[in-house]
Amino acid sequence: MENGIIELCSTLNKAIHEPLYHYFYNIPDELNYNQTFTSIDLIEDSQIAIEEYKNAKSNGKKGRSTLLIYGLLQAFFLQQDGLYHLYKCIVNNKINQTNFFDLFSFDKDIREVRNDIAGHPTNRKNTEFYFIAKGPISKDRFTYAGYTPTFRAVKVDINSFISKQSEFANTVLQTIKDDISKKIEMQKREHKNKSLKEMIVGLDRNIEFIFRGIRDEDRTFQGEWGISGAKVAIDEIREELNLRFNENLPSGISDAFRMIDYIILRFDQWWTEKTLFGNDDAEIFLDSLEKQINELEEMLVEIEKEFNS
Repeated sequence: MENGIIELCSTLNKAIHEPLYHYFYNIPDELNYNQTFTSIDLIEDSQIAIEEYKNAKSNGKKGRSTLLIYGLLQAFFLQQDGLYHLYKCIVNNKINQTNFFDLFSFDKDIREVRNDIAGHPTNRKNTEFYFIAKGPISKDRFTYAGYTPTFRAVKVDINSFISKQSEFANTVLQTIKDDISKKIEMQKREHKNKSLKEMIVGLDRNIEFIFRGIRDEDRTFQGEWGISGAKVAIDEIREELNLRFNENLPSGISDAFRMIDYIILRFDQWWTEKTLFGNDDAEIFLDSLEKQINELEEMLVEIEKEFNS
């Protein structure tokens, strides 16, 4: 199960960078995004520390494992904080820490033990003072005691704490993963019924009109129809893609639009200057426009697959 936590962290790191999540939830809020991925890193690093504790050689009854215990308790605490802040960043930014722990039925004794002996043991709540019992300490269990002001002794089952922490972390991470998936699906559903491929079909007709404007003396007037029609079609496709990607178009798409926009601009200039007909440069530009549109169509097909998956 511990390895599952590291795997889930890796999965979540990829999930938060999925375009349909990243463009709508990360890019608009950079501060939240920074806290999101650093929380994932903290959860993973803390889990590595917990596993290092499990794999460490026990000092047995004759030795003391105080440093290991301090380290383990601190790793628990850090991971709990990371899980809480990650949940706030992705699922519910209104939830407080107490309600978060209650929501997942977290055993708060794990956190209390850390605060008692590895937080502020000599000034706990201003009235309590704790120490780890002297003598041998094993990796599996230990006892600590203190004054509250009455004397209090607490026996700690470390293996039980590790198991409970692991179950808690797995449940929280899986809940966060499911929430990301739901948000991505929500973005997909909004655009499933609009076909990008159908939006580009009419461009073939516009290209034909532009060609007539360049080479057909009797129908050269149709060049203007093709230029304006192509511009409208491209703008409609761009608008739909900006909705799908929250104004953050993939670089390949942006490059295609940049080239197409420039070509249409040059056609418009030639038409305005009345130099479109018989213009060899315009014919070369038209050939480039067809290639750019074909490449754009291939990218739109892939985007369509993503939104319909």
